[in-house]
Amino acid sequence: MKNGKIRTRTYILISLMLLLPLLAALYSPFLMVEGVKSGIITLSFLVFAVWLILSLFMGRSVSCGYTCPYGALQEILGGYTNKKPRSQRANKIRYPFAVLFIIIVSYSILKIGGLKGFDLLAPNGNPKLVILIPLFILTTGILSIIFGSRAFCKYICPQGVFLTIGTELGRKIKIPSLLLETNHNCSNCELCNKSCPMGLDVNYMVKNDTMDDLNCILCGECIKNCPKNVINYSFNIKD
Repeated sequence: MKNGKIRTRTYILISLMLLLPLLAALYSPFLMVEGVKSGIITLSFLVFAVWLILSLFMGRSVSCGYTCPYGALQEILGGYTNKKPRSQRANKIRYPFAVLFIIIVSYSILKIGGLKGFDLLAPNGNPKLVILIPLFILTTGILSIIFGSRAFCKYICPQGVFLTIGTELGRKIKIPSLLLETNHNCSNCELCNKSCPMGLDVNYMVKNDTMDDLNCILCGECIKNCPKNVINYSFNIKD
């Protein structure tokens, strides 16, 4: 699985960004939370559930790497900002947001006595959502322009935390899953670092043979940009 297939990701990201006004409700965390608060399961809830299950086998590639329009927006707008690898300790900021997300959802379900059914697009059209969803799109875009590619994903996104947990769970229970593998032909050009949308120090990962960083979204940009074919995909059980 090399350059030809991975290059299609560029076109996928552009398409997702252009279609974001139409896809916003489908992927909206606000719609999911508002649905739960109303006692209903929305389409965004189901999309996230599918992502969570697939993270056991595919990590964050299916969701964050290839199909999230909000991630696509951030990556395109912030793709030329702050390209140097960042300290990954800052990524821990998103965990309190995940805890807050769980508290809100759990309290809402308990308050109304449990989920009562399906209404895939409800409460779409809610005046609050008409304001919140465009504001969320604008905020994620601005954050990436200021702080670099996928700033919201790195520092805030609670859904990313659950997908990271799903990825780690799949590895712990020894399910065959999508991984990155490397050989020892690295020339230290650091093009992998410059291409990583999550700001990981991929060059360090390659030299230390530690290609399983949980913040990796398995997008394949490091594979595409490596001139020595040092990095590639594999589908195995993590040792």
